[in-house]
Amino acid sequence: MALAYGKSSPQEVLAKAERDLARLEKAQLAQDKDGMSDALFDLAVSLTSLKDWLKEHPGASFTPAAVESYVSNSVALSSFRDIANEGKHRVIRKYAPKTDDVTMSAMPTVSIAMIEVGSSKSTASPKPFWRLKIVRGDRSRHRATELGHAAIREWRAFMTQHSVS
Repeated sequence: MALAYGKSSPQEVLAKAERDLARLEKAQLAQDKDGMSDALFDLAVSLTSLKDWLKEHPGASFTPAAVESYVSNSVALSSFRDIANEGKHRVIRKYAPKTDDVTMSAMPTVSIAMIEVGSSKSTASPKPFWRLKIVRGDRSRHRATELGHAAIREWRAFMTQHSVS
């Protein structure tokens, strides 16, 4: 019996993560906070599920411990692991997370009022553009979308290195 409908290889799980990242980027552009939240959670779970798929990959040239080490040593992959585990379990108890927070921050904008010559009309500056930021234990801050791209690149590199199809 197969319960992972439509998924039969690590490559297919990685493709789902890529679609989740595209949804996150689209939701961010639309400034859809619920959409960003849902897509971030889905991306984190997909990236973390790929770790589990790789650990169970038949005929792998790597050990499950090597996969765990790869994730643990990656800022991107360990961040998404922490987000997925807290999202799924509410509290992380089995290890010390390396990620402290996911927050929204406004992209800096220049506040300029445009005034028509000879008129009292003015237009306000654009609304701030909100982005998701991932805050690590070392207080470093990372854009969620950029970390998502890094995580996908890292998984792709791992799978290429180990000839995973």
